[in-house]
Amino acid sequence: MSGGSVFPREEYEQRWRRVWDAMRARGYETLLVWSRGAGSYDRLGNVYWLTNYANTGTGQDWADDVQMGSWTFSAVLFRGGREPELHSAQPPEETEYHKAVCGDLIVHEPSVITGLAEYFRKHGITGRVAVVGDDVLPGLYDRRLRALTPQIEWVTDEWFLLEPQRVKSKRELDVFRTAGDIVTHALAAGMDAMIAGETSAAAAARTAAEIMRRGGCFSRIDMHHGAHAEKYILGDMLHGYDMTAPNKGDMVRGWIQGPIFQGYWLDPGRSAVCGGRSTREQRNILEGSAEVCRAIIKSIRPGITPRQLGVIGAKAAAPFEDEARDIKVNLGIFGHQMGTFYGPDIIPAGDPGTGPVAPDASGYVPMPGELANIDKPYETGMLIAVEAFMKHPGVGMSGLEDHVIVTETGCEQITNTPVYI
Repeated sequence: MSGGSVFPREEYEQRWRRVWDAMRARGYETLLVWSRGAGSYDRLGNVYWLTNYANTGTGQDWADDVQMGSWTFSAVLFRGGREPELHSAQPPEETEYHKAVCGDLIVHEPSVITGLAEYFRKHGITGRVAVVGDDVLPGLYDRRLRALTPQIEWVTDEWFLLEPQRVKSKRELDVFRTAGDIVTHALAAGMDAMIAGETSAAAAARTAAEIMRRGGCFSRIDMHHGAHAEKYILGDMLHGYDMTAPNKGDMVRGWIQGPIFQGYWLDPGRSAVCGGRSTREQRNILEGSAEVCRAIIKSIRPGITPRQLGVIGAKAAAPFEDEARDIKVNLGIFGHQMGTFYGPDIIPAGDPGTGPVAPDASGYVPMPGELANIDKPYETGMLIAVEAFMKHPGVGMSGLEDHVIVTETGCEQITNTPVYI
């Protein structure tokens, strides 16, 4: 089955081959990949990356034993060397299955959960089945699927797709460049509004307008200021913005997160001062976070490791920190990989060593998996987010994030919103 996509079918076939290679390396013969769509982006990118399909709807399916999220969840099944199968339960007249790129399309009305279980029995699928998406499939549905498939040994491998998605194709990089151009303009529009003293909501609206009129999408836009922006990384907990406006001299911060273009995720951010005139103390932390990012980006090239970049970032931060006044880098990471969602392979803030990692000043402790590849060299074609936050109690917290493509000789920066000092 093949439909409309910005990518030709051969692009998906290349992806499928990378998945099969990764399956063989892990000893998997069967793999099931779940995604949650329909108004949500919870791992939506995995099924979309594999098949160009995403559920439509509201994502507000009733939790029952009949439909079981039929409008919200879909899955891709790799088995027996076949082209991947797309399994869903949304009625064909209610969604764009004709755009999907896959082998067989199997629609299990009214429930993809009970339908999959019957499909497995009918086709003699037994033994170990690797599964990606346990983190988004509700417990109610997961328990039912497991109860209906006693012949299956389900093997959770949430980060399995990171390796097949690690190096982007030339076509994917072009899509990322488009996404970078979209957020470059959008974030500048939002920051200009905050600097001018408009409300957080108005700044978010200007940001959203730029994204949408350029054909993009977002999950969340955070625009906030003053004491709230010093204490919290992101804005209002529900919306990311509110109806308050910054006072002249307040620090302001803007962030965009989401599948900006064709399902590919970016999350750039900037900080500034309302009115455009920073104090010496504000300028120190604005320059500090900017210098960390500048030093890391300047050093990115094939062969360098996240650990090495973390050391470079920590060295760049040191002249701006002051332990006596509690001025220090915040959050504990200097970046991460990007793709169809946040990649967990981070750039640590400094060298975490080889033992247990102590919490940083904000209480952040990297998950063990986040540090698993800090000594794995970067390759040409990877997409990396570089970020830094610096906090001065009573003055504010600055933050900055940009995205780069690893090239043969260094890196190409694809987000280029001005840096406000």
